[in-house]
Amino acid sequence: MKTPVNSRTVRQHLTYSWWKYALLIILGTLAVNLYFTVTAYRSPADKKIDLYIYGVADESGLNAYLSEVREEKMPDMEEILALSMATDATYGPMQLSTYVAAGEGDIYFLPRDEFLSFASSGAWIPLEEDQELMELFSSRGLSLQSGWRRSSDTGESHLCGIPLSQIPGLRNYLYVENGYLCVLITNGNDENVMKFLRIFCEDMLNLPLPEAAAESISAPEASGSPAEEAAVPESTAALPETGSGSTAK
Repeated sequence: MKTPVNSRTVRQHLTYSWWKYALLIILGTLAVNLYFTVTAYRSPADKKIDLYIYGVADESGLNAYLSEVREEKMPDMEEILALSMATDATYGPMQLSTYVAAGEGDIYFLPRDEFLSFASSGAWIPLEEDQELMELFSSRGLSLQSGWRRSSDTGESHLCGIPLSQIPGLRNYLYVENGYLCVLITNGNDENVMKFLRIFCEDMLNLPLPEAAAESISAPEASGSPAEEAAVPESTAALPETGSGSTAK
């Protein structure tokens, strides 16, 4: 005998089976979201530049500047974006290690300890090979000595990072205590990343330091411990002059 369909039987059915419809709606929503996530367009590695910041940043202001750079100076790029990372003691180091190991991101802004940790494993591009970038600092009399590190594997010294204290204009957009700017060696987009880095550093070097930050600065950057200074060859203690003007690869 068929159950008649009326208001009473419908109410009774929904009383005991409402969860089936709720579950169906939830699963349907998840399926649609998953579909669009998987099929969404993603810019190829050579068409995007990502900046990862292990500190405090004005993401909206910085991304507005990056958008302007992309449109006016690097129109071939599809994306140039900045991302603030977690900095808490529990999740921050794990997130950073995951990103670096996976080759995520192109340019990193890191505190000294994190910079040194990855520098020892050869994670950063030797920046001294880009003569044009070096000239931006040497022409202003700025020393990058504390960014030089000696490889434990080869014994060679390289400029693995630029001390942020030598780029005061960055304070307009971000702050990383005792920080360094470094380029991930596995970024897969060296030519465009180094081109952007030259543009970025020149703009930040020409940008006035915010008043509040200027008042807080009372002493120049420390040059590091004696052991660290010893890691810098005498011929490169200030800024090296390389024979070629090619970018790091």
